[in-house]
Amino acid sequence: MPSIIRELHKALSCGAIIAILAMPANAASLGVGASVGGSGGVNAGAGASVGGGSGVNAGLGASVGGSNGVNADAAASIGGSNGADANATASIGGSTGINAGLDANVGDDINASAGANVGNGANASLSLGTGDDAGLGVGRFSTLSTLSTPSTVGAPEAPAMKNAVAQMSGTKLMRMKKRCADVLSSEETYDKDLRALCLMISRR
Repeated sequence: MPSIIRELHKALSCGAIIAILAMPANAASLGVGASVGGSGGVNAGAGASVGGGSGVNAGLGASVGGSNGVNADAAASIGGSNGADANATASIGGSTGINAGLDANVGDDINASAGANVGNGANASLSLGTGDDAGLGVGRFSTLSTLSTPSTVGAPEAPAMKNAVAQMSGTKLMRMKKRCADVLSSEETYDKDLRALCLMISRR
């Protein structure tokens, strides 16, 4: 009986080794995590995956000092259905500190947006683009009545802007209408050119 158990153990061990060696070469993954000092201390995590249906994926997260400390997150994806995607966010000093966000997508078309908030001010930006056409970004007044610097834009009634709005897909148009709802409901807060553009979008 003990010899049968030993033979069975050998067979199962060999089978597990063969299964591991037979995994596809392009399906590799890596994960790392670390924690120092509990919930208010230092936490970090990293993960990576190569292969599969989505191409190359990577993620990174770090937290230092709890809710009022420094937090950062980053993610990137290359391949898959949308080409290249990247997201990054950073927060320093909690709700009244410095916050920044960035999004980019390169694939069927090119989209990019960025926003930043410093201190107690409420700043927002809106970026619109179709394919590789020019986008529009306009700042919003902060609670300290400080106007953030707007991006350089042409007149919304320019033919290029009308063409960009006319060429928007139905999905993108619906997304822009949702973003413009806040702009149109807060007329004294946003730039008049941005409101004019949102009116053009809402009428389509």
